[in-house]
Amino acid sequence: MYNTFCIIHFVLYICCVKKKNVIENPFQLKGYIGPNYFCDRENELARLILNAKNGVNTTLLSVRRMGKTGLIHHVFNQFKSDKKWKTIYIDIYATQNLGQFTNELASGILEVFPHTNSVGKKFMTLVKGLSPVISYDSLTGNPSIAFSFAQPKQYEQSIKGLFNFLNSQSQNVLVAIDEFQQIGNYPEKNTEAILRTIIQSLTNVSFIFSGSHKHLLAEMFNSSKRPFFSSTQMLHLDAIENEKYTIFIKKLFQSKGKKINDESIEFILYWTRTHTYYTQALCNRIYSMDIKSIEKESVLSACNDILKEQEPIFFQYRNLLTSSQWKLLKAIGKEDEVYQPTAQDFIFKYRLGTAGGIRRGLESLLKKEMIYRKESEKGGYYLVYDCFLSRWLERV
Repeated sequence: MYNTFCIIHFVLYICCVKKKNVIENPFQLKGYIGPNYFCDRENELARLILNAKNGVNTTLLSVRRMGKTGLIHHVFNQFKSDKKWKTIYIDIYATQNLGQFTNELASGILEVFPHTNSVGKKFMTLVKGLSPVISYDSLTGNPSIAFSFAQPKQYEQSIKGLFNFLNSQSQNVLVAIDEFQQIGNYPEKNTEAILRTIIQSLTNVSFIFSGSHKHLLAEMFNSSKRPFFSSTQMLHLDAIENEKYTIFIKKLFQSKGKKINDESIEFILYWTRTHTYYTQALCNRIYSMDIKSIEKESVLSACNDILKEQEPIFFQYRNLLTSSQWKLLKAIGKEDEVYQPTAQDFIFKYRLGTAGGIRRGLESLLKKEMIYRKESEKGGYYLVYDCFLSRWLERV
C-alpha cells in the first residue's frame, strides 16, 4: 500500500513538473524562454556574435522595450553549447554609485562561476580577501555579493581585480552591461575613466554595453571628450520588419492551434508601431481570449481592454505634468508623429501657446521620458514613448 502511494505521488509530481514547464501563452512579456519564441534580429545577432569572437566591444542602443535584453540573452544562448565561452549579464539600472556597480559585477560573476566548482572556489578566495557579505535570494537561490568600503579607491581596485579574474580564465568571456548610461549619474565623476582604463587592458573579455537613453550613450561613446570615445562599434536596434513579424505571429498562433488572419496582424503591427514589447503584449492578450479563429473585431476588443485597464495610470501621468506639458503630450499623441512642433499650424490647432514654451515643454517631456525623438529620411520627429498611452491620447 505504501509503495503504491509512493508511485502515485511520484507520478503526480512528474506531471506537475511537466505541466509547470509547458509554455501556454507563446507571447511572453518577461524573460528569455528560447529561440523558438524569439523573432528575427538575425543581422544584429550575427553582428554581436562576430564582434565578440573578434574582440570588438559593442554598444547596443534602442528606445526602451524594443528587445535589447532579449537579444542579449539570445546571443548568450548561441554561446551556451560552446565550451570556449562564458557569458555574464548584469543590469545596473538600479545602481547609484561605484560601490553598487562593484556588487552587481561580483554577483554576476558568482552566478556564472558558482562556488561549488574549482573556478568558483578560486573566485571566492579572491573576493573573501575583500571582506564581502554573501547572501542568497530565498526564491531564486541566486547569489549576491556586497562590499562595504570606506573609500571609492577601494572599489576601483576591486573592479580591477574582478575583471582581471575574468581575463585570467582559459575560456573567453562575454560581459553584457545593461543600462550602461547609468554610470554617468554616479557621484564618482571619474567612473567612465576608471572603467575605460581597466577594460582596454583586457584581452580575454568582450563587452556589450546596452542602454535605452540613446542620446546619453551616443554622447558617451561618440564625444572625443569622453573616455569611451570611439572604443566600441555602435549597433542601433529598431523595429522588426512587418513581413518578418507577420510570419512570426502567425506561426506562434498556429503552434497552439489558433488561426489569425492577415488583416488582424496588419492592424496589430500598425497599432503597436511594431514596437516589440507592445506587439508582444497585445498578442499575449489576444491569445488569452478563448477564440480559435481570430479576426479584427477580436483584436479591437483586446485593444479596448488594454486601454481601459491602463486608464488610471494614464490619469496619474496627467497629474504629474503641468497643464502646458499635458496639452503638448496630448497633441503629440493625437498626431502620432510630429516633425515640426513649433510650426504655427500645429500650435494653433492645439492652442499650445508660444514656440518658446513648446521648446521648454519638449525638453521637459524628453527628460521625463514621456516622449522621444526618432530620426527618419524626412527628418527627426517626436512620438509619445508609451505606445498604449499614445493610442489612449488619440481618444481623449
